Amino acid sequence: FTLLPDLGLLYRLLMLSGLVLMCAVWIMTVFLSGMKRYKTIVILFASAYALIVIIALWLRPYGLEGLLAGFVLGHLVLLAGMWILTVREFNPHGKLISFDFLHHEKIYPSLMAIGLLYNLGIWIDKFMFWYFPPTSDPIIGHLRASLIYDLPVFLSYLSIIPGMAVFLVRIETDFVEFYDKFYDAVRGGGSLEYIESMRDEMVYSIQQGLSEIGKIQTLAVLVTFVAGPSLLQWLGISQLYLPLLYVQVIGAGLQVGLMAILNVFFYLDERRIVLFLCFEFVALNILLTALTLWFGAALYGYGFAVSVLITLTTGLALLSRQLNRLEYETFMLQ
Repeated sequence: FTLLPDLGLLYRLLMLSGLVLMCAVWIMTVFLSGMKRYKTIVILFASAYALIVIIALWLRPYGLEGLLAGFVLGHLVLLAGMWILTVREFNPHGKLISFDFLHHEKIYPSLMAIGLLYNLGIWIDKFMFWYFPPTSDPIIGHLRASLIYDLPVFLSYLSIIPGMAVFLVRIETDFVEFYDKFYDAVRGGGSLEYIESMRDEMVYSIQQGLSEIGKIQTLAVLVTFVAGPSLLQWLGISQLYLPLLYVQVIGAGLQVGLMAILNVFFYLDERRIVLFLCFEFVALNILLTALTLWFGAALYGYGFAVSVLITLTTGLALLSRQLNRLEYETFMLQ
């Protein structure tokens, strides 16, 4: 409400509702991903966003409130569909509402800190560009944007779609298969030879996943370098955005690799390492983005890209060390 002081009550309520719904949708997406319901996720999102367009066009005569109402109603339908599927899968015969998550033993402050720091690391450079006067543009109320920065960032994140697909296939399927076999063998008293072979398969699947992500994102970078000028011309965007677009595409690709590494650490329950990496990411992004803003437009975007690169390098070193110690920590630190 403080961000939109001069707008009507209905608009502010719709904005608040939209924020709450989107947060809930992200949480439900995690649940559906855990169920491996990828096709269902695609169908739900496609249907809901088609509904958003239809309702928003229908309510367009009512101005901003009408457009925002279409957005809110569409996400409400999306959340309802996700909620029904989640309840059927995880709680078919249980209580409709439960507050067990508030029990002390089920609260993980480290995960709260990780969630905050990781997302802050991704967004902090955007906030700095939004509110740095030379790069800031007013939108509505106290909300601001950065036209020079936001457009290349948006286009760069479209380039990671193939890399995200590889991430899901290699990390969320191949790695998890050998991860389960490794720990099943540990719990079930499997032979040392079998346990070591499953550990080697885990390492190989991680190497393959990161290698394929690297190849796909390198291809995306090359395509962007070749097609970037034509793409910007087709979209009616100035060619002055090209250098920033190139840097952001590289940074976004590196972010996919970082996300894959963090995901592996989560499977290994190494929350301290993830927390350290997220803190490093935030600190570097703030420092390096501030330096680029001070230096000028020639270095815009390098703060984010270099901070991801350094954090990714640190993560790879820590992951290699952790995998080399996996059998020792599994058996000796119980």
